[in-house]
Amino acid sequence: MKGLLLKELYILKGFGKQYLLILAFLLIWAISTKSFSFIIVYVALIGSQIAMSTMAADEAVSFSRYALTMPIDRKMLIKTKYMLFLGTILGGTVVSVVLNLLLFSTSFGADNYFTWEGLAAVVCVFVVGNSISMPVMFKAGVEKARYVTIFTMLLMSGVFVAGIKLGGLESKLENYSGGSWYLLSIVIAVLSIVLSYFAAVKITKNKEW
Repeated sequence: MKGLLLKELYILKGFGKQYLLILAFLLIWAISTKSFSFIIVYVALIGSQIAMSTMAADEAVSFSRYALTMPIDRKMLIKTKYMLFLGTILGGTVVSVVLNLLLFSTSFGADNYFTWEGLAAVVCVFVVGNSISMPVMFKAGVEKARYVTIFTMLLMSGVFVAGIKLGGLESKLENYSGGSWYLLSIVIAVLSIVLSYFAAVKITKNKEW
């Protein structure tokens, strides 16, 4: 397990410069336009997508097939990706929270920070979207999993907007306190990851890598 995690970190090292350049550009753009909401969301999005990016690197060299010739089983391969996903989405969320706190404490960002409830909802959507697509990633590959992620997030966003426009969802959400909203987001996110992991293990049981 330790070796697999080190391999994931080595791949991340290769992606690091690209992500830093993107974030630097977005930060400059956000400062020049005085619009910071996008970069806060984007940091969380990057965190949620890293596991899929490393899986694409694995597919390019057929790493899973090679790994299974060693004392490594399918569960270990899957568990490593979920541990990476959990770590990177938490890391992205922490960076988003720090950026939001910095905005809230500055004069130019005080009116432009992301609401905490909104940030919790965004992270929850990213977690659920990727939790649905990760079993697909192990079964059918990264390319199809990316389409599933996009479709799932668009579907959830569409349902949310429709609920606000047609079902009076906004007034119902106002009845939830901040603490209740955060707790609900955490419960949904954790459940989706747990269910996703067991689904991934089950559907890849007889897969030929």
